[in-house]
Amino acid sequence: MITTTQLFLTPNEWSRPQRPIRDVRAIVLHWVQNPGTSARANRDFFEMRKDGRHGYGSAHFIADDTEIVACIPIGEMAYHVGASEYTDFARMYLGPYPNSYTIGIEMCHPTDTGEPTPVVWEKTVELTSELLLAHALRPHHITTHHNITQKYCPAWFVDHPAELDRFRWDVASHMRTAV
Repeated sequence: MITTTQLFLTPNEWSRPQRPIRDVRAIVLHWVQNPGTSARANRDFFEMRKDGRHGYGSAHFIADDTEIVACIPIGEMAYHVGASEYTDFARMYLGPYPNSYTIGIEMCHPTDTGEPTPVVWEKTVELTSELLLAHALRPHHITTHHNITQKYCPAWFVDHPAELDRFRWDVASHMRTAV
């Protein structure tokens, strides 16, 4: 089982509303869009939103080369895929408000390309595998922020769609060894 550092956000309406997830239907991958930063720094960015001056936003987990920070408990909704309009895919498979049905994972990255380091890749593979197994989901239930809202996120997977397939294969391999 992968170790996470629990640094849950302060309950508030802007980043941790403490609303329950209805039913986990997908794991959504993101990039922090802030090259060279740590999971804790990005967690603190979400924490700054608690006063409402910086808008909505959060994720369940943030992975960097040294740790995975858990920001929101699994049973609670995070604000990681909010939008005024959703893709047909999102409306069909994730309901009218995808935040209520998904778990969000942010990946830290060293450069503007958004390519995660091999360590972040592997940590995210392990975490995603565990989440899929815990919720009786399969690798095809891994998606991106882009697939839900058309936002350019995570850049690496938007620019290199075959990398999302590789990530899913790595997760499938990890899941086979975990059972």
